[in-house]
Amino acid sequence: MPNVLLSHQAEIDLEEIWMFVATADSISADSVLDEIAQESEILALQPLMGRSRPDLQTNLRWWPSSTSYAIYYLPKPHGITVVRVLHQSMFIDSKYF
Repeated sequence: MPNVLLSHQAEIDLEEIWMFVATADSISADSVLDEIAQESEILALQPLMGRSRPDLQTNLRWWPSSTSYAIYYLPKPHGITVVRVLHQSMFIDSKYF
């Protein structure tokens, strides 16, 4: 079974996402994180599914989640490492990585 590992920064991103969404509704915040987790599991099964982003970091890939957030990850031999989870409307450059 493929693994999904979270970088320390991805863990912080997810905590911040939950806190932001929970200011309006904690159930919605849980749903957003659940959806990101489910999509990360799918990416672990098919790690090359996301778009390559070598402009940001070597081997980095990007997936636009069905939520308002994008998953930035690195394919690994047995899954993925989620590097960041950032809002899709943000202008992202290499300083985030």
